[in-house]
Amino acid sequence: MNPQRQLPQSESIESDESIMARVRDGDSAQLSILFERHGERLYRYCWRMNQDSRLSEDLVQEAFCRMLRFRSSFKEGHGFQAWMYSITRNLQMDHWRKKRFEAEWEEGYDAPAPPGDLFEGKQEAALLHEALSRLSPSKREILIMARFEEMPHEKIAEILGCEPGSARVRLHRAIASLRETYLNLLNERKSSS
Repeated sequence: MNPQRQLPQSESIESDESIMARVRDGDSAQLSILFERHGERLYRYCWRMNQDSRLSEDLVQEAFCRMLRFRSSFKEGHGFQAWMYSITRNLQMDHWRKKRFEAEWEEGYDAPAPPGDLFEGKQEAALLHEALSRLSPSKREILIMARFEEMPHEKIAEILGCEPGSARVRLHRAIASLRETYLNLLNERKSSS
């Protein structure tokens, strides 16, 4: 990412909400500002969910198309980022549903293997990545939001449509599942060595 230039105190950066409000009110060209601010972050979120570069690019593009198409549903005061992640999350879930449906009809379907060691020879990190890829999409999603996207529980709750306490419980359960999956994989690797 490009380092942000220091702004003089007299300049201020317009909020995402006010830009989206202008998009909602008909100034669709302003969506490019939001893409510049959030496109890369959404791509990383999608890639962590599906480990597919092309699919992640497509999902980000479709997310911004839907933001434009459904701009009238944006409500100021409810947070642009939560709205943006909700749209992207729904696209990701639609993709999983479609993929699962297609897999049920294809003979010999094998889920794509997760990419190799992404962290250049660090076996523990690769094992952790593999464990993360084996979690259910809902558990993987909340871990990615909390740990990789560093979202607070309140924002996660808003995206998931639940209370912050419920988001904390879901996160705790996802961490426990990740730990269990990681330890099982570690034991499998030790047994096969």
